[in-house]
Amino acid sequence: MLYQEFKELYERCTSGNCTPEEQKLFEEYRDRFDLSDMPWIPDFGDRAEIEKRLKTDLQNRLSKNQIKPLIRIRWWAAAAVVFALGGLFVVNKHFDRTTKPHEIASDGNIVKPGSNKAILTLADGKQIILDGLRKGYLFTLNDVAVNNDIDSSLTYQKTTARISRSSQSYNILSTPLGGKYQLTLADGTKVWLNAGSTIKFPINFTSRERVVELSGEAYFEVAHDRNRPFKVSGAGQVVQVLGTHFNINAYQDENAVKTTLLQGSVKVYGKNQTPGVPEIIIKPNEQAVFKNDWFSKITVDAEEFVAWKKGVILFKNADIHDVMRKISRWYNVEVEYQGQLGNDTYNGEIPRNAAFSEVLKILKLDDINVKQNGRKLIVSQ
Repeated sequence: MLYQEFKELYERCTSGNCTPEEQKLFEEYRDRFDLSDMPWIPDFGDRAEIEKRLKTDLQNRLSKNQIKPLIRIRWWAAAAVVFALGGLFVVNKHFDRTTKPHEIASDGNIVKPGSNKAILTLADGKQIILDGLRKGYLFTLNDVAVNNDIDSSLTYQKTTARISRSSQSYNILSTPLGGKYQLTLADGTKVWLNAGSTIKFPINFTSRERVVELSGEAYFEVAHDRNRPFKVSGAGQVVQVLGTHFNINAYQDENAVKTTLLQGSVKVYGKNQTPGVPEIIIKPNEQAVFKNDWFSKITVDAEEFVAWKKGVILFKNADIHDVMRKISRWYNVEVEYQGQLGNDTYNGEIPRNAAFSEVLKILKLDDINVKQNGRKLIVSQ
């Protein structure tokens, strides 16, 4: 089956307009595809070798029972549209349009992928830059020893079992755009902080509640303590748990705050307890969405919302602004939009360690018109 034939078959089958015979052919295409009529550029590498590798890998992926249909469809789209990058990124257009010329500057190498870096602000205002800092013991305060561990994780560890009667003092951990860091709080709770995020937390939890404040995005694995609920406050909402795993996306440039649960149970409510605004109880694979001072609850695949923690920038039915927001945060680039952009949606993934030059190639292949000027990307029709 040639590329153009498969592309047409793919569009019919994924839109639900194919016959049973076409669906069967679609599912069996892995034994028939070739790349002989697919547009090819030198950056792709050797056509025959790529085809052989992809066919073998595709066979392995589709033969695994644990692979979900969505993953299969995503890979089929990759095999048909972006063979050269091995499924690095996948785009499904919801309507056709004429491909326009692309402008990609040659200075993509000045932009690097994000890395482990953060700034710790102490209670007295002193700041410690953690990236490049010697690993090991930093200081002890309020019966808590603070260490910057080898795995780029800041750890607060109680040095005594007694309950401290001192007043709570706070530290702030901030990641810049293009940064991430891990934090272990004094109660044993683990926090993964995404790029452009800030968490304010007590050095030691001395009150009846464990309260932290978040701006940006973080994944929490909360240590269970039935006597002291754990609360995350920020962006107009409060998330309350006893012990559980969840992700909060509370960036200011997003149109909603999203709390996604992976394990346990979570209660989410408005920070100011606005009359008439309901509390939301969510269970695993549910998400509380806080928008315009109102909560709603939806069912999701929770793993999609923690892909960033596992080293992947993931897109599912994302518009161009969603795509560029994630790229701009991780690669620390500015994005400017020019003209009226289309309503295309995108599905796929980019490894967070991908060179920025590869990201630019992917955007070009996926019919996204981008011009780079230093650390600025200009997106246009």
